[in-house]
Amino acid sequence: MSILKYVIAYVVLLISIEVNAAYIETLNGLPSAFHIERQAKKLKKIAPFMPLQVGDKITIRKPTHKFEQFRDKENFITLALDDGNFKTLKYADTQKQAYTITASYSPNMVTNIMNNLYKWFNRLWKNDIQTVEFHIQGNEATTRPIFMRLFKRNNAKLIAGERRLHLAWYGGKPPYRVQVSKIGAKTWWNENNIVNTKITLKKQFITAGCYKVVVSDAQGKKVIGKFTAVTDVPPLFQHPEAQAIERSNLSALSKKTLLAAWLAKQGGWYFEAYQRIALITEYYPARLVKQGLERGKRPK
Repeated sequence: MSILKYVIAYVVLLISIEVNAAYIETLNGLPSAFHIERQAKKLKKIAPFMPLQVGDKITIRKPTHKFEQFRDKENFITLALDDGNFKTLKYADTQKQAYTITASYSPNMVTNIMNNLYKWFNRLWKNDIQTVEFHIQGNEATTRPIFMRLFKRNNAKLIAGERRLHLAWYGGKPPYRVQVSKIGAKTWWNENNIVNTKITLKKQFITAGCYKVVVSDAQGKKVIGKFTAVTDVPPLFQHPEAQAIERSNLSALSKKTLLAAWLAKQGGWYFEAYQRIALITEYYPARLVKQGLERGKRPK
């Protein structure tokens, strides 16, 4: 699509969507803990990075069972308001009266990106909740064969240069061995006796070309992934939406996470997206994106 056509399409979109006033920065709790009402109707899907509109009413439910207390914390939702402030709501804040979104601003390109991604975040959140509930109930997952969905379809792309490499896989029996090599060349990385299913490899200068990743477990089972490193940064990274995220007044962690989610939607750039947020541990939306990419769940 040409720049002119993109601008025209964007203007049409701005005219057609509702006025937004905030977005969900993060949340803690089961989906049933949050009630958001819009025009007297309960919203069926909520998630991090979901835009909120003027007049939306938010109510937080108090946990009635121990397993409903997600991650051993009280239910809460944090909103990012247009004025740059954050508002955290708990049960006590909405017990007597729902919190109503009142601030107003004109919709923008970042709002459009959030509208396109929050349903994916909703699916990731529900999947994470189901995993937590499964373990809380005392069930143990059966032993699975080793697999690495981070490289699903073998079209993963990475920007070349001096950098670390973050990898993740599932199943198999530890300890593991990881080998990364440029196809047609000697092994670059070779790590043994790995006990976890995630690893950050030390810095190497990655040149343009195709690479192979081999993970082996204690039983000799192997899984292979491939990625392509490129030296020329494509126009994708100068895309108006990517630049809008960078220039926005979102928090630093929100920018990194939203940009990673946006990149994951752009074909094979999900692998580059994963690298950019792999070390973020305390920001729940970023963890959702990481888990989703590790499990091969990418935004459409």
